[in-house]
Amino acid sequence: KIKEYQQTEKRIKSRRIRNWKQYGVVHDNFDELYEKYINTEHCELCSIPLTVDKYNTSTTRCLDHDHSTGLFRNVLCHSCNTKRR
Repeated sequence: KIKEYQQTEKRIKSRRIRNWKQYGVVHDNFDELYEKYINTEHCELCSIPLTVDKYNTSTTRCLDHDHSTGLFRNVLCHSCNTKRR
């Protein structure tokens, strides 16, 4: 039963939001931010189609944020996100 719960959409969402907070992401509405993240299909910088992968590839969907303020900037591919730091 625990393994089944870990694969539910609710659990995946709560784990992702918890990770964002641990990384220092600041946002007024994490539910709204999660919906934007999930529904963004193309990188907001280079327009490449985004993928969801177990391990990061150049097209893996990433949440970009300013590391000094924590504020969300864009949903990007992993490639654009690593160049922007």
